[in-house]
Amino acid sequence: MVLTPKTLCTPEQALESLVIRLTNSDTRPMFQVDVPSEEGYVLGRSDETSDFVPDIDLVIYGAREKGISRRHVAIVLFQSQPHLLDLGSVNGTFLNGKRLIADVPYPLEEHNQVRLGTLHLTISKAQ
Repeated sequence: MVLTPKTLCTPEQALESLVIRLTNSDTRPMFQVDVPSEEGYVLGRSDETSDFVPDIDLVIYGAREKGISRRHVAIVLFQSQPHLLDLGSVNGTFLNGKRLIADVPYPLEEHNQVRLGTLHLTISKAQ
């Protein structure tokens, strides 16, 4: 499944794209997105009690049961590199085994293990 971002990067900003996969699943990407522009992408879950729909909606992957907040984490461009930014999620965001402090950008490397609540993802740079 390929997500069509709301805001595409300009050719100067499109350094690469990122592939998001469920850990321990097949090799097909869940989503593939361009490196974000200023706005970034919010990962979270939609919900019948709210009108908010995240850019990358993880509800079909059992997001609510796995403790994912509506606005859980964002992939942002910071200092010309993609970073992960926890948005104050209740159950936390973990990058390569370390819990992120909310509202602090953490750089994404070539290959990243990410846990949102109890949902395990891999975020890597597209080849």
